[in-house]
Amino acid sequence: MKIKGTGFTFIAAVLLLAGCAGGPAAQSESSGSKAPAWTMETPAPSGGFTYFVGYADGPANGEVQASEAATSSLIAEIMRYIGVTITAESSATARSTLDSFQADLVQTVKQSSTNRVTGFQIAERYVQKKPNGVTVYILGKYNTKDLEAEKKRIAAVFQEKIDAVAVPEAKGKELLAAGDLIGAVRQFIAAASAASGASIENASIKFERNINNAREALALIKLEKLNDRLQANPGGSFKEPFKALISSGGNPIAQAPIIVGYQSKLANGRMTTKTAKVLSGPDGVITFNHPSPDFVGKANLTMRLDLSAEMEALYSAGDKYQSLVAGLEDAIADKRITFEYTIVSQAKNIPMAVLIVDTDSMGKLSVGTTSSALIQTLSSNGFKVSVAALSPEQIAGKDDTAILSAAKTALAGKAERFAYGVSRIVSVKDDKSQKIVTVSVEVKVVELASGRILYSSVKQVPGLGTSEQEAMEAARRQLGQKTIGDDLAAALP
Repeated sequence: MKIKGTGFTFIAAVLLLAGCAGGPAAQSESSGSKAPAWTMETPAPSGGFTYFVGYADGPANGEVQASEAATSSLIAEIMRYIGVTITAESSATARSTLDSFQADLVQTVKQSSTNRVTGFQIAERYVQKKPNGVTVYILGKYNTKDLEAEKKRIAAVFQEKIDAVAVPEAKGKELLAAGDLIGAVRQFIAAASAASGASIENASIKFERNINNAREALALIKLEKLNDRLQANPGGSFKEPFKALISSGGNPIAQAPIIVGYQSKLANGRMTTKTAKVLSGPDGVITFNHPSPDFVGKANLTMRLDLSAEMEALYSAGDKYQSLVAGLEDAIADKRITFEYTIVSQAKNIPMAVLIVDTDSMGKLSVGTTSSALIQTLSSNGFKVSVAALSPEQIAGKDDTAILSAAKTALAGKAERFAYGVSRIVSVKDDKSQKIVTVSVEVKVVELASGRILYSSVKQVPGLGTSEQEAMEAARRQLGQKTIGDDLAAALP
C-alpha cells in the first residue's frame, strides 16, 4: 500500500535535494519508459528483503519539492512498520534513538548509500511527468533480518521506561498472591519510584496506585511479642533472648528485615539508644540477644520493620508526592512492638565499705565531705554501706594492689566490696564576690575476694561559694551525692 506523504517536520528540516545525489538513476515517463509495477503496488517481501514505496505529487516545475515529499512518504512507511510513536511517556533516550534512526534514513535516501542504516538502500526512483504536474516515486528495500533487528531494538528502548513501572508492579502483585508480603512491598515501592519520573505518562496515578499497593500489603503484616518483661543484672545476660513473630494470615514471614533498638549508657553516664539489624527466621521468629547491660533500672526495647533502603528511592520524588511518601513511612513505622525490661543490680545486697580521701590545695588529707555524701546517696538507694576502717594514708598515693591488700585485712568479715578514691582541687577562680572551686575525684570499686575492679571513673565538678572553703565543700557534696553517687547506684553490678 502506498500513502501519499506531506513530510515529517523533522525530515523537512534536514532533508536535502534527494534527486541531486548519486545512486540509481531516476526513470522518467517522458523518456519513453513505462512506469514500473512497483509504482502501482508495493512489492511483497522476497529474496530476504522487505520493500517500501514513497511517492508524492508536485507542480510541473516542482520535481525537487516532490522528491522531498516522496522521501518523507517513504520514511513514514518504514516508521509505520517499526511501529513506535513518541508520546509523553517516551524517555529522552527513546526520543533520541528514534530521531537518530530517522536522520540516518534521510541520509541514506539522499545519498543512496548503504552505510548509514545497515541493510537499507534505495533500489529505484521513478519520475512521472504530466502536462500539469509531476509525481516522484522512490522504492527502498530493507534486508528483512536487519529490519526486524532494528524494530526490536527501538521497541525495546521505548518499552524500557514503561517496563520500569509495569514490571515491578506486576511482580509485586505476583509476590503478594504468593504470600511474600515483604517482597511485594519492595516491588511496589520500586514501581512508585519509577513512576515519579517526569517522562512517565499518568505518573501521579501510577505513583499513588503503587504507594497504595504497598500500604495494603503492609496492612496484612502482623508483628507480635513472644515474651516480655525480661530481667537481667548489670554485666550479666538475660535468661532468654527477646522474641517476636512476624506473620500474615497465620503464615510466618521469613527473612523480614528488622531493626532492634535498645538502651545503653554512654561514657558520660547519659543513656542512649543503640540499634542492631536482624532477620526473621524461616519460622517467622525474630530473636535478639541483648548485649550485657551496663546500667540499672527499667528500659524499653523496640523491634520494627526496616525498609529504609527501599524508601530511600522515594525521597527524591517531587514535592507533590511527599504526602504519599509520608503516609507510606507511617504505615511502615506502625509495624513495631515494644518490650519492657528491667536491669536489677545485686549490688544493694552486697556489703560495701567506702572511703574517699579529700585533699586540699596544700595537699592535706582528710576523710570528710565527699565520702559522707557518697555514703548518704548509696544508703538512700538501699545499699548496705559502711565507713571503711582505713586511714587516708593507706589510700592516697598508693597503687591498687597495695590498697586491695590493706582493705582485705581491715574489712575481712565486714564487707565484700570496697569503694575508694581521692578528690583533688583542680582550680580556684574568682567570680566577682564569689569563689569557684573545681574538684575532681577518681573512684574505684573492687571486689575484695577476687580483686576484680567493678567500677572505675573520674569525674569533676565546679562548686560556688563566698569563700574557697565553702566552694570546695559544695563541689565535694555534688561529687559524692550526684556525680559519683547516682552513677554508682545505677551502674554497679
